[in-house]
Amino acid sequence: MNHVVSLNNPSIASQIASQKREETSFTDKTIKYLKPSDKRRIVWSTGNSGLGLRISPNGRKTFIYMYKFETRDRMISLGVYPKMKLSRALEKYAEFMGLVERGIDPGDQHVDDHTRTRQAPTVKQLANSYIKKYAKINKKTWAEDERILELDIIPQLGAMKASTVTKKHIIARIDEIVARGAPVSANRTLGVVKAMFRWAVDRDLLTASPCDGVKRPYKEKPKDRFLRLDEVKTFWTRLPEAPMHGHTQLALKLLLVTMQRSNEVLGINIKEFDLVAETWIIPSERAKNNQPHLVPLSPPAIEIIKELLPDATDDGFLFPGRWDNTLMSETALSHAVRDNLVLLGLEKFTPHDLRRTGSTLLGAFRVSRFDRERVLNHADSSIGAVYDIYDYEDEKRAALNLWADIILNCAESDGGVNEKALKAKLKYRDYFED
Repeated sequence: MNHVVSLNNPSIASQIASQKREETSFTDKTIKYLKPSDKRRIVWSTGNSGLGLRISPNGRKTFIYMYKFETRDRMISLGVYPKMKLSRALEKYAEFMGLVERGIDPGDQHVDDHTRTRQAPTVKQLANSYIKKYAKINKKTWAEDERILELDIIPQLGAMKASTVTKKHIIARIDEIVARGAPVSANRTLGVVKAMFRWAVDRDLLTASPCDGVKRPYKEKPKDRFLRLDEVKTFWTRLPEAPMHGHTQLALKLLLVTMQRSNEVLGINIKEFDLVAETWIIPSERAKNNQPHLVPLSPPAIEIIKELLPDATDDGFLFPGRWDNTLMSETALSHAVRDNLVLLGLEKFTPHDLRRTGSTLLGAFRVSRFDRERVLNHADSSIGAVYDIYDYEDEKRAALNLWADIILNCAESDGGVNEKALKAKLKYRDYFED
């Protein structure tokens, strides 16, 4: 910390005046070999007016700058040698001289800077503000942001002032996550921390982000896992044998037949679907692209929903969590799949891969990419999309009915699934034939 002293104090002024003025050319070598005496003394820099080195009897060396401001003589410490290198001391000396020339007292400037630093939020406080004031309002995945910050940032950096966090701190933290064998988690953590500091800069809580220029440590490969037709049969027929909660089994089946996102399926509420019209409308606040999404319900989807209805919560949710007022988590689905891969007889896959499975296999059965994108509710950023308010219900219903037809016929086939034989059994494929 820099200390500011007014030389209008007679005792301090007399002490300095009584000392024999010592001068030397400041170099790393001369500063290193300056020796202490029995009294504190100041050695001044030749050619740098006001720049000095205060040497205490115990050998402590402190760079100082003496200047006059509004008729007052003042002295400010710049930093302790050798922690502060000569080069940095000269930079601060030049900076403070410039302030004096512009009519600014560097002592007052420093007090203001120190006050701002003292009042600045810690990383933990910043993280809490980011979640409360930004993430919860703007991000459907805010709970994941909160989990990441509480797991990998707050325990290590939480007590630090956010303004003192440097690029090196961020890189070191990300490298530690990679070192524990979690490179993808390192990427996700960096993304959340970047968003948090960027928000802090936008809100003028910080002047710059320590994440600027920090690159993702791991180059992720595009995910391409999907279940082949034989695997669809295996998944559908063996799932009831898996030792998992019945609601978990039904959630996985509903994921497969509707091709919607895990969080959208797990958050489904009675008020969102119409079993007479055989439709489910995902409201804008739950859809990833913030647009309401109409999902036509195929026969197996309706059967699954009817099976869930008797256990719906008082609020109408179909997939309650283990605790009151909670919903089943995406993590619960992931764990259920991971823990039952051997029993299911399938290679590693995730619940999200069920969504990719439907899109990929529908493509093999002549459903266009455009129609599949409408089912998946992928955002369309084309100019034409702005003027297109058609909901594509017929196309989506045909695609999802065809997909349900494929699943059920796979499940009923003897032995392996023969694609040619399967096509001959499908009731809904004509819609997509040329």
